[in-house]
Amino acid sequence: MGGSALYINLFDSHVHSDNSFDAAHSLTFLCEKAVEQGVSGIAVTDHCELRDYHRDHYAQRLAQAAFDVRKCRAVFRGQLSLLFGVELSDLFYDEALAARVLQQFPFDLVLVSQHTDQDGVDCYYVDYHTKTRAEIDAYLRFYFEYLLRVARQGDFDALAHLTYPLRYIQGTHKIPVDLGRYEELIDEILRQLAARGKALEVNTSGLAGELGDTMPPARYLKRFRQLGGEYVTLGSDAHAAERVGAGLQQAMQLLADAGFSYFTVYKGRQPLQLKLI
Repeated sequence: MGGSALYINLFDSHVHSDNSFDAAHSLTFLCEKAVEQGVSGIAVTDHCELRDYHRDHYAQRLAQAAFDVRKCRAVFRGQLSLLFGVELSDLFYDEALAARVLQQFPFDLVLVSQHTDQDGVDCYYVDYHTKTRAEIDAYLRFYFEYLLRVARQGDFDALAHLTYPLRYIQGTHKIPVDLGRYEELIDEILRQLAARGKALEVNTSGLAGELGDTMPPARYLKRFRQLGGEYVTLGSDAHAAERVGAGLQQAMQLLADAGFSYFTVYKGRQPLQLKLI
């Protein structure tokens, strides 16, 4: 295993403070709840949607997040490990802007995700009951092809919620999705992540929701390991304090079942391997 091997309890590498437009609580309150719930560390990874960067004032949001992290590190010193991350979406919408953002802020962890469809609409807002099967298929092919480009070329540390569209298509709208139709694309994404030494995230937000599963499902963790994947981050994707750390122990068991002995956190954009519990 590369990186440093440490022993730790629970580390949540995908948490949103109220510097994200869709999150409920301050970083101070998130930290309080994390300590209360026995979480050893969190990475605050507030949204940065490059498509809407100027309209939604993401420069100011990230600057405030950086300030909040500095403040909370002082307040919670010795109680909680706190890392500064970002969830960067629409990576190729403006590559020069993406590069500037990564240069401007001292991120420990760069999560990359894709929230929007071919028309720039977040799939959260789409009523898939109005879509034909062919339209849903076209969207999913676009989505996985985009992530394959990200996996091959992107500047990031971990790929977040690989099967994100299922949260809404299959979870919210109850429309079954056969991921086997996209197996070659998904397999190549995993292969590229492994080859480039990038991390795959196990996102646990679907476990307690309508999806009822991790993103991605367990079989893709096994496949990632078979392809030589080494780094896997764990993230609750919490948008409220009571969700910090949710599902991480279950995710650790899935990783162990897939053949991993460690999970990964990032500090200064360098991987640290933490022993599964």
